[in-house]
Amino acid sequence: DEQESPMTETPQAMARRSMSHFRRGFGTADRRELEAAVTDDFEWHVHWQESPSDEPTGKVLRGLDEVMAEIERRQDTWTDVSYDGVEERYTDDMIVQTFVVSGVDADGCRFSTSAVDLYPLRDGRITRKQTYWKQYG
Repeated sequence: DEQESPMTETPQAMARRSMSHFRRGFGTADRRELEAAVTDDFEWHVHWQESPSDEPTGKVLRGLDEVMAEIERRQDTWTDVSYDGVEERYTDDMIVQTFVVSGVDADGCRFSTSAVDLYPLRDGRITRKQTYWKQYG
């Protein structure tokens, strides 16, 4: 299999490459992998709010420093985490990802919920992770 050169790479091929880096970086807290996937102005709109000012987007984490802090917080406080049934759909300017995430949260409560992440793209790189979870108990 010959890889397409970056000059001839299709938008969807660039999106798949970025998502591959993103998954590895997110799963292992590898900043270099995330840097290879996202734009400099990347934002993560998480599924929870800290204050009324977070409505309606949820808390917004801006830049990789804030994203890395949240990934590391989850690694430190969540246990037995798994992502199952991951499916991804690619267009030229968006990745849609669905999955079920389960584990034990920081309060010791077991959770299992369906989720959707939307990833808008610019020049084949991810600009935002827009997260939606079905809320649990």
